[in-house]
Amino acid sequence: MTNYKTNTLCPLPWIHLSSHLDSTMRICCNTDHSGFIKSNDGNTIKLSEIENINEYFNVDEYKEIRKKMLNGQRPKICNKCYEIEDAGGLSVRQGYLQRHSKDESFNKQISSTLGNGSINVEVKSLDLSLSNKCNLKCIMCNPAASLPIKQDFEKLNIEYDVHFTEGASKNWNDSGPIENITEQISHSLRQYLTTGGEPFLSKIHLKTLKVLTQNNTASNISLQYHTNCTIRNDELFEIWNEFKEVDVHFSIDSIGILDEYIRFNSNWKTIENNVLLMLEHKKVRAEVHSCIQVLNIFNLTEIYDWILKLEKPNLPSFPFHIWMDQPKWLHIDILPKHLKEKAADKLLNYFAQYRGEKGALFRERSQQILSYLERSINTPQDLEGLNLFKKRIRDFERIRNLDPIETIVPELMEIMN
Repeated sequence: MTNYKTNTLCPLPWIHLSSHLDSTMRICCNTDHSGFIKSNDGNTIKLSEIENINEYFNVDEYKEIRKKMLNGQRPKICNKCYEIEDAGGLSVRQGYLQRHSKDESFNKQISSTLGNGSINVEVKSLDLSLSNKCNLKCIMCNPAASLPIKQDFEKLNIEYDVHFTEGASKNWNDSGPIENITEQISHSLRQYLTTGGEPFLSKIHLKTLKVLTQNNTASNISLQYHTNCTIRNDELFEIWNEFKEVDVHFSIDSIGILDEYIRFNSNWKTIENNVLLMLEHKKVRAEVHSCIQVLNIFNLTEIYDWILKLEKPNLPSFPFHIWMDQPKWLHIDILPKHLKEKAADKLLNYFAQYRGEKGALFRERSQQILSYLERSINTPQDLEGLNLFKKRIRDFERIRNLDPIETIVPELMEIMN
């Protein structure tokens, strides 16, 4: 490994091209709406405005980020990863560093970085959040990521970022610039992550994949997706055969009626059928990703059992937990201490059944969810968030004609009353 500061450095400012849902540029998806990359005159940069990849990666902001990382400092734009690490979690930064630390070409990029932070660009990773086009209205989502939920927010007078939402809907109408950039970086590209919205609905994404197949670089590239598993896209599934491998992250927060409640407009049977279809694809490796929140903290063992029963070699037997911090009214901190302890006890008893039978992944992730709960147990209850939770839940149930949540999750009856 090249001699650099592993406690602050992240490979992404050297190798990763990433866009927000409204096509403005960012360091990575973990920087959220605050992580805009700006031009030297202070303006946000849209993907369609990038003509030269080398010039984009050498704007002053990128150079300053790289300088700080190499000097053992933490760039403010990357605080989200550092906060996760300080809390004992595994951050996106650490995952990418582990993946690329033994990559000879990446280490060469680091060692050849100039004192002012300038680099010769070699984009290995592409990450596009392709608009807010979606077919679901997930309870934890907002119009910036799912345009259909805009109608519900307006009915309930919930504030949202109107400008960003409009950009996420309109700024992806022209596929030409995106195809041009894909062509520019195709020969160094090794990983292509697509999110949304719902990426399986994107026609632009299919066009970029065709660019990569036509110039004979597809076989070097691994594709990666976050999907709600409700869309069957046979054209997309067919073109996957041209690529090196396909990592599909199934966004599933519970099973059956609770998952349908959380991810409104979904159908559990459709989800199951599409999951099984994708798992049969010869290029697919998959993983379940679950957003940990008040609505599913008492039902996580149902997801664990469902995965185990599938018994698929290309699907790990334990999900990846996403520590959801927004909206705060869905965070488990709104629960009283004894209910958080009840959730922890249920998980402890479940994990005890498999002690010694599962591998390192199971041990690592089970310990992470328990540590997450332990931190929340030792955090004072968020009473303001609790009051907002009760109001928002009832409002959404009313306009969506849903049964009360406590009929699905009895543990929540106490706080709803």
